[in-house]
Amino acid sequence: MENYIKEAKNGFYFDKTDSPRFIENHARMMISVIAYNIINFMRTICFEKNWKNLQINTIRLRLFKVAGKLVNTARRLYLKLSSSHVYQAEFYAVFRRIQRIRCYI
Repeated sequence: MENYIKEAKNGFYFDKTDSPRFIENHARMMISVIAYNIINFMRTICFEKNWKNLQINTIRLRLFKVAGKLVNTARRLYLKLSSSHVYQAEFYAVFRRIQRIRCYI
């Protein structure tokens, strides 16, 4: 349990309170809780077995810190990633799993 708490504090900054007002700190905490839940949902549903135990910093580095651009055409949106991205295959595997989940809803 301590590892989950440590990951929440280090990866999502649960313990960070920037404002002297309670409501602003509460809102920041709720956004962090939502981000934590989304990542855990992605871990259980979308990741392969060898990726399920990765910490948030590793997930962020491998999947979210990717150079790319969003191209908007008349009919579609394209996400163009850097061709030199090391974890490109894993990124698209997770992305395809998310798309399959979206189709079932």
